[in-house]
Amino acid sequence: MKRKWYLRPVVVIVLIVIAPPIGYLNVFLNRGKFEPNERLGYLAVATIFAALWLTKFLPHVWRIPAIIVVALCGIYLLGKSK
Repeated sequence: MKRKWYLRPVVVIVLIVIAPPIGYLNVFLNRGKFEPNERLGYLAVATIFAALWLTKFLPHVWRIPAIIVVALCGIYLLGKSK
């Protein structure tokens, strides 16, 4: 069965990387159309990129420590999901 264009892996990853809130909504609203492992992977990547995207709203002094914490948590989550 062929997936719709917005459910294809390349489109989902591009949405997550370019516009994390839109990619996150795409994965969350279509969660029933993905396999469980695939959905968890997309949600993990979307959460990491959304957290990185939100760091632009932090004061400059907090930006680098926040990015380091998000990167470490992302490495932990991605390592745990495998």
